[in-house]
Amino acid sequence: MPVYVMLMRYHSQGMKAAREDPRALTQVHEALERWESRILESYRLLGEYDQCTIFEAPDNFKAYRATLSQEIGTTADTEILPAINYELFTRLASQESGTVGPHPWQVTWWAKLGRLAFRWHAYGRWVHKACKPLTVTGRDKFKQIKGPCIVVANHTSHMDALVLNASLPWRIKLNVFSGAAADRWFVKGRKELVMQPWYQSLAMGTFPIQRGGGSRALDYPKWLLDKGCNLLIFPEGTRSTSRNMAKFRHGVSILALEKKVPVVPVFLTGLKELRPKGSREIHPGPAGAHVLDPIFFPEGTSVPEATRIIYDAMNEVHVKVAEFGNEAARQD
Repeated sequence: MPVYVMLMRYHSQGMKAAREDPRALTQVHEALERWESRILESYRLLGEYDQCTIFEAPDNFKAYRATLSQEIGTTADTEILPAINYELFTRLASQESGTVGPHPWQVTWWAKLGRLAFRWHAYGRWVHKACKPLTVTGRDKFKQIKGPCIVVANHTSHMDALVLNASLPWRIKLNVFSGAAADRWFVKGRKELVMQPWYQSLAMGTFPIQRGGGSRALDYPKWLLDKGCNLLIFPEGTRSTSRNMAKFRHGVSILALEKKVPVVPVFLTGLKELRPKGSREIHPGPAGAHVLDPIFFPEGTSVPEATRIIYDAMNEVHVKVAEFGNEAARQD
């Protein structure tokens, strides 16, 4: 996730509150965590500013910065600065790095055949190793889908994309593509990458998404839908670290409404325990992929309304699972 540095200069009211109760200084942490951020470091400063907090935040954090500043603006002036890893900055500055793709050839017949040959190596072996067992319910609901569709799911683990892909009917999974961060998976000149950009495009069926790319980031997914391809998207944008689902981005709704394709929500369970965020180890255990009713948007549906409909469908199951356990997500 992107890293930010927040500098704070407390007003007299804020300093008074801190003297009365030093815990008031950590209230900014609570505010950040409400936006799915993770605190990396926090320092008290002896200079122009009073506090420095370094944190990771979702890709869509920029949309919430103004709200956050307003929330804590009564006690402090804030300066929020994006940061970049020094090694990555050095590569960019020396023009040794850059991103490649997307690769339109990935929709050709020979690429699809190659993807089928790579399937066990890229997907199957990991799902077989981690999911003991994998339970899929509601798969028959894909029978309602006659053309391309967008499959969405909740996002809690690095295993999500693998399990979601494995749970799809063959006619969908043989022609499905998903986005991946360009600055992580489609970087050229990085020989240390085990999965090179060509492998991502061919074996994994992924395409690069530029962080903060705005509406241009949707150009290639639109082209894929025009070609009759299916898309796999996590509308939260990043893995959730809290008990609640993160706010959904509007990208799925924009694509679905413009191209007039249905959205198929799939609720994933158990994967956070298999490989928690920040962990490289896989802890085998039960997992589930539960296909919900496809969503067909009527003519005239607005983008915010469509996003709310998708979120409500997923959140209804999320609330049941939180109260009754993973079995509550089953669609059989």
